[in-house]
Amino acid sequence: MSKKDKVIYAKLIANPGAGKPEQAAKSLQLATRFLQQSGIKVDVALAKPKEEATPLAKQAVKDGYKIVIAMGGDGTLEAVLRGMVGSKARLGIIPVGTQNNMAKSLGIPETLEEACALIASNNTRKLDVGQVKIKKGKKLYFFELTAIGLVAALYPKANKILDGKLSSIKDAALTLIHHEPQPKVYLTLDDESKIKIETMLVVVSNTPIFGRNFLVAPNASLQDGLLDISVYPNFSKAEILAYYTKIMNEGYSDNEKIQRYRARKLEVKASPKMDVMADGVMLGKGKVEIKNRPGALWVITPDDTTAPAALVKDTSEELPAPVSPVAEKNPPG
Repeated sequence: MSKKDKVIYAKLIANPGAGKPEQAAKSLQLATRFLQQSGIKVDVALAKPKEEATPLAKQAVKDGYKIVIAMGGDGTLEAVLRGMVGSKARLGIIPVGTQNNMAKSLGIPETLEEACALIASNNTRKLDVGQVKIKKGKKLYFFELTAIGLVAALYPKANKILDGKLSSIKDAALTLIHHEPQPKVYLTLDDESKIKIETMLVVVSNTPIFGRNFLVAPNASLQDGLLDISVYPNFSKAEILAYYTKIMNEGYSDNEKIQRYRARKLEVKASPKMDVMADGVMLGKGKVEIKNRPGALWVITPDDTTAPAALVKDTSEELPAPVSPVAEKNPPG
């Protein structure tokens, strides 16, 4: 960096508990060094637990930082972006988590040095963010998805099992056994299309993958202003779990029984009520209102030539027709 180059100041919000905690201090030291070598001087704030990252990001925006850098896993990154939605501040990403789905969706490099170099390039895109709200609850922004039903109910226990906590297997099995069979679900898409269906699961995706690299919505885009909706009518619990086993680790398994829709916003009602989870955050049960916030987040990403499928913008003007819809003109409220 030459003396004439202007120093850029950024806020770096890091989760020392992300990924391998024993490497956190060294990784943070290296990241600050790489950024400084690229002309970015950072003020560091530690966020542990990761939920503390949201108020830290909000304050960074208020303090006038043009770049807010999130260093951690998906949970930390998503907590940071919740404090930035709607602002003009740019989100930089240094992925040091276990899965790093958010970074993968955006094509962010996995190495510290390359991720820091990308932030210094300041190649910025306006990306979509989802917004979910349960009746009488607060709205929550999500980046990956909102799940309603079986996956939401199993998510916390399944994650513990995959993390090696075998004591949670019994709890997960009991959840599966006692989960309500085939609730009646009513979907309202864009205030117009009304669909009645019996299903244990509704997945509303903003990105192609979530969780343990489940490729649930391969055609999802972060720049089309739409949410990709997947429902699983007449799937048994065993069939749903088998399907998600197939799509783990970015494997794709087509199944003609799955019904897929796309919408800018939707309302979901279920009887009996089902669990709701957004980006790993459990929200409770009740009527769900979900919408897309197009271009609500500025993110530093690779350029057009290296952009992954999640960034490809849909140029179609009309929404595609649903696959095999089961429609009802006036579903009960």
